[in-house]
Amino acid sequence: MKIRKPRRERGKTPTRTGNPPLGYLISFYCPTCGRHLFSHYEGDLTKENYKFKISNDWNYCSKCGQLLDLGEWKEIPELMDAEEGIEWKD
Repeated sequence: MKIRKPRRERGKTPTRTGNPPLGYLISFYCPTCGRHLFSHYEGDLTKENYKFKISNDWNYCSKCGQLLDLGEWKEIPELMDAEEGIEWKD
């Protein structure tokens, strides 16, 4: 089965609440069966306010089993500073 990106749909009306405003609701659907996968607001993805993440273990549609390319929404572990956590022994 080929890996496919979810189908994206943008809401018709922006949500003006929040500081900064949340913006439009963006929903994602399975490209094969159309099942709703997840949604987020545009405001959740600004560089100053990046709150939206999905599980690193999630790779398939739960309805039809389609393999999904969800990499851009997954949590990327923070890399340690090179010197942090390393004990040097002489």
